Amino acid sequence: MEVRSRYRSEHRRAEYGRLRKKTQEHEFVDRLEREFEFSPRMSRGVLDVVTEMFFDNREIGAGQVDYTCVSAEEGPGKTMEDLKKVRVKLTRDVVSDEDVASRLGASAKRKVQLLRMTEEAYDQGGLLTQEDLGRIIGVSARTIRRDVEELMANKQLKLFLRGLQKDIGKGITHKAWVVSLYLQWKTYSEIERLTGHTVGSIKNYLNDFCRVMMARERGIRSAREIGYYLGRTERLVNEYLALLKEAEKIREHRRAGLQDRAHPTSRAGVHRTLYGPGGRRPRAPRILRR
Repeated sequence: MEVRSRYRSEHRRAEYGRLRKKTQEHEFVDRLEREFEFSPRMSRGVLDVVTEMFFDNREIGAGQVDYTCVSAEEGPGKTMEDLKKVRVKLTRDVVSDEDVASRLGASAKRKVQLLRMTEEAYDQGGLLTQEDLGRIIGVSARTIRRDVEELMANKQLKLFLRGLQKDIGKGITHKAWVVSLYLQWKTYSEIERLTGHTVGSIKNYLNDFCRVMMARERGIRSAREIGYYLGRTERLVNEYLALLKEAEKIREHRRAGLQDRAHPTSRAGVHRTLYGPGGRRPRAPRILRR
C-alpha cells in the first residue's frame, strides 16, 4: 500500500513537471538560458521584471490612467535614469469635473484634477511633476505652473508635487480643506466658490469625515484601523481626526465662555454675546451642534 501511494505521488509530480514546462513563462526562461546564456536565476529575474512592467493585472476604471512616475522616496540630485519609478493609477476624469468647467471654467477644472491626481499618486508611493500633469491633462507645463502658483496662494493647502517636496509636510489636503471650511460654518455654495469643488464632491468628503467621526465614537482610535475599515488612507484619516479635535476644542471653549459670564442672563443677551449684535445664530455643522 505504501509503495503504491509513493508511486502515485511520484507520478503526479512528474505529470506536474511536464505540464509546467508547457507554459509561456517556462518557454521564455528556457530561451533566455539557451539563446542568451543567462543563468536560471537571471532568467527568472528578467521574467519577473517583464511581468511587472507589461502584464500588470490592475483594473483601470473609466476615466482612469496608468502612469509611471518618480518614487516619493527619491530626493533631488539624481538623474532621471537613476531615480526609482513606481506605477500609479490616477483618476483623470470624473463626471463632476465637467460641472466645474461649465460653472467656473477650464482653469478651475484643471486645479481640481491636479489636486486629486497628485494626492492619489502620493498615496501610492509616487510624486508627479508639473510636466507629468501637463502630459496627463493635455496642456503645457507652463499652464500647469500657473495653476500651481494660484493654488499655492492658499498657504494652508498642501500640494503633493515633486518640485515642492520640502513643503509636503506643511498644510492640509484639499479634502481636509473642504471639511475645515464646513466646520467654520461655511455653506455649500461658499465652499463651492472657494474651492471649485462641486456640491456632490463636498458632500462625499463630508460623508467620509462623518464616518471617521462615527468610528472614533465607537471606540476605534487607531487611524490605520479606521482607514482599513473605511477604505481610506491613514494619512487622510489622521487629518480628519486632527480637524475633529480642533472642532471639539472650539466647542468646549464656547461652553466655558458661556458659563464664565454672569450676565447677560437672557437668551437674547447670550446670543448677542456669542453671535454678535444681531443675536442671530447661524446653522452650525453637526459636530458643533452638541
